[in-house]
Amino acid sequence: MTLVSVVAIMAHTALPTPIYAIYSREFGLTTLQVTEVYAIYALGVIAALVLFNSLSNTIGRRPLLLVGLICSAASNAVFLCADSIGYLFAARLLTGLAAGTFMGTATVAAVEVAPRRLAQHAAVWATAANIFGLGIGPVIGGLGTRFLDAPEHLLFLCHLAAVVVLVVLLLTTREPLSRDDRVPFRWTAPKPPSADRLTYAGLTLIGVSGMATLGMLAGLTPHFLDAFYPHSSGLAAGLIVGGGFGGSALAQLAFRRMTITRGLAAGAAVMSAGLLLLIAATFFGSGVLYTCAAVSTGLGQGLAIGRSIQEISARTALAERVSAVNLYYVALYTGAAVPYWARPSRCGTWHWSSRSPRCRCCRRSTR
Repeated sequence: MTLVSVVAIMAHTALPTPIYAIYSREFGLTTLQVTEVYAIYALGVIAALVLFNSLSNTIGRRPLLLVGLICSAASNAVFLCADSIGYLFAARLLTGLAAGTFMGTATVAAVEVAPRRLAQHAAVWATAANIFGLGIGPVIGGLGTRFLDAPEHLLFLCHLAAVVVLVVLLLTTREPLSRDDRVPFRWTAPKPPSADRLTYAGLTLIGVSGMATLGMLAGLTPHFLDAFYPHSSGLAAGLIVGGGFGGSALAQLAFRRMTITRGLAAGAAVMSAGLLLLIAATFFGSGVLYTCAAVSTGLGQGLAIGRSIQEISARTALAERVSAVNLYYVALYTGAAVPYWARPSRCGTWHWSSRSPRCRCCRRSTR
């Protein structure tokens, strides 16, 4: 049940991606404003990871997961009422809070409730659920924009109903953290484990590079399709981005028995190959190469991040586990948020987001 909730919450974070074109038309949004809506989600994730870092060790895992589901339900309600960019900011902030609440707490809860024979790979399954949700979200959103008359309403209404069902199911599950293992509340910021800090730092750097690569891919895809395939639908963007995140989830599950050393080495190699394909795709304007690049970078990122979470969970003491995993995700989503603040102009050159509507190299409009 925990993994199903993770998939549902993370799918909601990427669900609006193909719908932003509709919001741009209805609300008259600029490229910069869409970028800011993207970025506010990452801020919500980081805020939840920092603010709720030590809370689950006091009140238990289940109450904090319930808070995350409530935030997700509130986000859907705000999306349903949206009639300006202010509503989008509020909805995405709530989405980030829900996702940040689930990331560390649900990952640890999945490890704690897993049967003994599956405990070794529970962290990999939990991380794969996170990434799979990110992958399936834009696909569902793309299908909605293609086949539904009012996707900006029906999709969020369906997700709201799913969240209500998950709340009921969560209330019927047992609490993973026993009362004997709970500690008095004392807020602390996420911090690395007291042991093996050098290993932890290395694993975090690898995870950040992988997540930043997928973040760049997600931010670049709509602009790539607009430049080379101007008549493509939101479904195409959703499938390409979903292919990247889906490849990541597939790699984590298919190669979960691979050793940490081999997994990290293979992940770095495959991710590098994906970046080379991405360069070639943008140079030649090839949709086939671009899709291959998305899947390849996803596979490489999945190999790296799956091994990292597995190693961190195994090496970290119970009292420090949530904090260490939360800090890991803070680093990952900081890396993922950075590419959203950059965007290509119509001449194809990348510039950091600016309130100036003109490209600094060719002076043509970027809107």
